[in-house]
Amino acid sequence: MKQTVGIITIGQTPRIDMTPAIRTHLPADTIIIEKGVLDGKSEEEIYALAPEHGQTTLVSRLKNGESAEMAKEKILPMIQELIDELNEQNVTLIILACTGKFPLFNSNIPIIYPDHLLNYVVNGLFRDGLIGVIVPLQEQTVYIIRKWQDAGFDALPAVCSPYSFCEEELINAVKQLDVHPVKAIVLDCMGYTEEMKNIAQTFTKKPILLSRNIVYKNAAEVL
Repeated sequence: MKQTVGIITIGQTPRIDMTPAIRTHLPADTIIIEKGVLDGKSEEEIYALAPEHGQTTLVSRLKNGESAEMAKEKILPMIQELIDELNEQNVTLIILACTGKFPLFNSNIPIIYPDHLLNYVVNGLFRDGLIGVIVPLQEQTVYIIRKWQDAGFDALPAVCSPYSFCEEELINAVKQLDVHPVKAIVLDCMGYTEEMKNIAQTFTKKPILLSRNIVYKNAAEVL
């Protein structure tokens, strides 16, 4: 029987930077339904979701290839609405395609939370200590330190956007982290690709962990 996976992005669909990659991990006949928090939103509506003081900044890809920033607090109800829709479509599995820290949503269908997976995988591999973490935006560095503290790690952040990608910026971020005694470097956003991981690995002997690979491989295990 064919399995159906619902993928919720906090940006817009189709995620041509992401969906082809997940297909390589799933059974060949798996049906994928993409839903985006920003689908159908006007520029004004997207702008209204921008973070305000004290809110958590998230960033994702628009269908035109550009990126948009939004407050996690503002989009939580929208994510729940998309989960409700996927429950009505009776999908097999839901993937929340964002590594941000989210509360548990209401769903009769299993949901993969990338942040939970990353925490447990990194903890299982390295237990504790100092890790390097690359994130898309400078504004996310304070938040990412707190997020990894909750998982038992000291996080040293560096910045490189996967959406307005610059190879030199990624190389500089890796070199910046490599001079410290980090146990590994985590590419902490679903927008980072296998190609970006390969570039990063060229400039360090420390393990590079690609968030999307951890999510995709675990999704394949339950289908």
